[in-house]
Amino acid sequence: MLQIPLRIYVMFFASVGFQILAVGLLPRTRGFTALLPTVLCSALFVCGIWMIARMYQSGAKLGIMSPLLAAVIPLGVIAVSVFAYHESASPLRVALLVLACGLIGAAAAVP
Repeated sequence: MLQIPLRIYVMFFASVGFQILAVGLLPRTRGFTALLPTVLCSALFVCGIWMIARMYQSGAKLGIMSPLLAAVIPLGVIAVSVFAYHESASPLRVALLVLACGLIGAAAAVP
């Protein structure tokens, strides 16, 4: 079984949170013409990427965490778009992303 230290989980979820918040703010930046939302959005993206860098420096496996980030972040963004911006989400798209997360998790467990 793959042993991942707690600090890696914390950095992973912090990075996901920062990036989802940043993407959620993108419409409020009005194409990066609104100063305050643009600065906040940019700072959140930088924090998210910084967390990824720290996570890898702490020993996270690039081949596992990067694909997992690539699957989890779109799920979070879909949730933000549905609940905050009242957009519709295709059940098929959501199901495929959930399946992708599950497959990545299963691949991580394979030695």
